[in-house]
Amino acid sequence: MDKNEILEKSRRENQPEDERDRQLEQKACTAGYHAVVGVNCFLCLLLMLQETITGEAFITWWPFALAMFISKSAHDLTLYRYHRRKYNLITGLICLIPPVLTIFVIVQKGL
Repeated sequence: MDKNEILEKSRRENQPEDERDRQLEQKACTAGYHAVVGVNCFLCLLLMLQETITGEAFITWWPFALAMFISKSAHDLTLYRYHRRKYNLITGLICLIPPVLTIFVIVQKGL
């Protein structure tokens, strides 16, 4: 293959999206993940504070905490899958403990 054929083949394969578009998409997903985790953390803290001060909260904060743990676990286990860093595996598994325990308690109490 000559240079022009290689370039043409590369353009055809990468036509739907180029490297810049993929990087922008990745940055957008990362920013979205951080925003969701940040909002869940803020809501957990706000609801815990409200419960401490007033004795009751507008809604329970546990679903937000579980969403945070599940998001962090999925994030770290995905990183482990691609990078094989033990740290990501350990944190991913640790973050799975609260959701698994919650499911266990719900099933034990009879749904």
